Amino acid sequence: MEQKKAKKIDHEEYKEIYGAALCISSFKHLIFSPESAMNLQATIDIPRVPSLNGLIGRCSQPFEKQLTETDVNSKQCRLSINKVDVENAVMPLLKEEEDVEKGIRVKVYDANGKEYPMTFKLWAHKLHVLKEGWIEFCTDHALLAHQDFLKLWVFRNLHTQDLCFFITSRRLQEFQPIKKRRLNA
Repeated sequence: MEQKKAKKIDHEEYKEIYGAALCISSFKHLIFSPESAMNLQATIDIPRVPSLNGLIGRCSQPFEKQLTETDVNSKQCRLSINKVDVENAVMPLLKEEEDVEKGIRVKVYDANGKEYPMTFKLWAHKLHVLKEGWIEFCTDHALLAHQDFLKLWVFRNLHTQDLCFFITSRRLQEFQPIKKRRLNA
């Protein structure tokens, strides 16, 4: 008798899961009003910058990076981005035709909404970087190695579908690199 009851519960549970999956899969066909879209976006941690209102489409969760000596070196002219962060934040937003090895033109925005054209690419077949406009960004914000921590979001421009980054920084009085703990170790 108990086995029949357990099977019925499982069947009901699967029915509920299937119904939820069907509902979620139909979202890609829905057209939301601007108000509904904003309510949905409120549940995601997205940049709150007035000049970017209405520009942010699909958006990654933010990730942080402590700046290194090479990130702020004017001879290197690039911001390196951790492979795990690229896999989690950037890769899901890439279009099929975008080639990271050749480079992707992107727009990077700061906390004031100022736009910096850059290129996101795989450098030397092993390191993901933002380059070409990075040193200007660095100089404008007087960024320092080991003391400045960046918070980065990756998003698609709602109108152009271009890949964009939004970067904020905060300064700590830390003068040594902080090792990132691996969550899966």
